[in-house]
Amino acid sequence: MVELGFGFCFTRTNLPTVMPELPHQELFDRIRGSCVLALPQSATKILELAKDPDNGPPEYAKAISLDLGLTTQILRFVNSSFFGFRYKVTTIQTALSLVCIRTIRNFVLWNAVFALLPNQSSGTFRLKLVFQDALRRGIFSKVIASYLAGLDPEELFVAGLVQDLSIPVLAQAWPKEYAELLPRSRQEGVRLSQLEEARFGWNHAVAGAYLVEAWGFGPEFARTIRNHIRCDFDHADSKETLVDAVVALSALLPSAVDDYWTDGDEFCSVFHKVVRKPALNVPSPPMLDRLLAEVDTRYLDLLAIIATPPPVMSLCDFQKIYLASIE
Repeated sequence: MVELGFGFCFTRTNLPTVMPELPHQELFDRIRGSCVLALPQSATKILELAKDPDNGPPEYAKAISLDLGLTTQILRFVNSSFFGFRYKVTTIQTALSLVCIRTIRNFVLWNAVFALLPNQSSGTFRLKLVFQDALRRGIFSKVIASYLAGLDPEELFVAGLVQDLSIPVLAQAWPKEYAELLPRSRQEGVRLSQLEEARFGWNHAVAGAYLVEAWGFGPEFARTIRNHIRCDFDHADSKETLVDAVVALSALLPSAVDDYWTDGDEFCSVFHKVVRKPALNVPSPPMLDRLLAEVDTRYLDLLAIIATPPPVMSLCDFQKIYLASIE
């Protein structure tokens, strides 16, 4: 398999070879039997181009222009306040010359990934809510990475985005069990991974790591997905540990279905470990309220691009309620 960094594989046969959890064979068999391993043609073409670093805006523009819907989405993305250009961008080639190709590629990928997820409009969850949570966690990971030395915000955006995408797949494979576990997690304030471990002997982080390797992400990326349920980051000294800690921190954000920040205490604890002074790109740690406000603004911008209504509560709203509860 060609290593594409954050690229995906192109066939259902390029499955992970480095996952050691063979006792979870039923889990991996069900993922292999799902419909989520084959990406749309537009995404696979973009990833083919990514194999050759000599490919530039003309090559990518030609491939993207064959998909009118994707072209429209990308132009809306580039013309949004997310980038803040003073004039309207009207062609894909211009968009690619103004915005990092990797950013456009990641935009294509997260659209493609969500197109694959099973859309259960009733029952345990709605795909719209899964998407809202994933996008907010991706943006949070990107924003906080911009303050930390040595981290790639685009890398962290994708990791934050896809960390929980195994949950809709698992809920489709085990509908009865997840119809019980998902509401229990919210009602009892217990992390879903703990309930999964008790019921199955594995959790969605293990499933997510397997899934992203099946999509062609590298083993380091899969490690980050596997570790996103951790909170023990007292010594986030290496780049790899810091990447894992940022994504784990984003996993502690409240969900769109919540009315209270259940993991607020843990979040604040991990946040202060992550933004230690030696790790910073800036002279002093970012204030949490300002950081959350920045995430909220970027989040609303992207939701507007894809015509998705925002959740009822912003991160700033959750923070105010949380702070009021501990005073």
